[in-house]
Amino acid sequence: MESYNSSEKTNQAEKLLNDEVKLDKSTPIPLYFQLKEIIREEIEEGSLTPGDSIPSERELADSFEVSRPTIRQALKELVNEGLLDRQKGRGTYVAEPKINYGFIQKLITFYDDMVKKGYKPRTRILKKEIREPGKGIASRLELASDARVIFLHRVRTIDEVPIVSVMNFVPHFLCPALMEEDLEDKSLYNVMAEKCGIIFHRADISLEPVIAESYDTELLEVEEGSPIHLMKNLSYSSEGIPMDYFESRFRGDRGKVRVKLVNNK
Repeated sequence: MESYNSSEKTNQAEKLLNDEVKLDKSTPIPLYFQLKEIIREEIEEGSLTPGDSIPSERELADSFEVSRPTIRQALKELVNEGLLDRQKGRGTYVAEPKINYGFIQKLITFYDDMVKKGYKPRTRILKKEIREPGKGIASRLELASDARVIFLHRVRTIDEVPIVSVMNFVPHFLCPALMEEDLEDKSLYNVMAEKCGIIFHRADISLEPVIAESYDTELLEVEEGSPIHLMKNLSYSSEGIPMDYFESRFRGDRGKVRVKLVNNK
């Protein structure tokens, strides 16, 4: 995780203690929500920038004349939304802007999309093996009960921060050469195209919010219960053959999904 050196930055967040903006205790809008929106606005307008430290709960409580649990709730929700980053023993900081997981909307892999956006993705391969797929995976990939799949488990990082954990299941007969390939810092689908002539054509994708489980904490360096984007993807080749089923768990605090809808009528 990235750590901020507050001594090297001007702490613009101190202005929260001196702002003339106050919480309105006469409205039914919860006080924690009002405070959350004040901090959000400061971040979105650029008054608070990545790395600025947020005053302590006590300082904010004294300044806004509310209880510390009220402050704690506001900060917790901003952390869950990825606007703030809480570092144990160091404090709370304005987080880096979220990565747009735009690859979900178009025929491009996560790796290629991040490179196109100027990031430097890195890959750590946790496991690569040939195994039985199990009934659920076999059904999705339209495989016989005695078929085999190449199982690939990777963690992708950007700027040394783990972003996504992904488990792929590729029918072994489609591209056995994958077992001989070094798949670190490469696009899986590019390798399948180059080595086996398997061209990615379309995908059926589902996306749902879940919370981080115990095994996510080490792989993605998040706290258990943190927000996670779970994506399930079934990819088809240009010949209409299921070529890969994968499940990806993306950090919710470091990325967002943006969708554009167009009325073609």
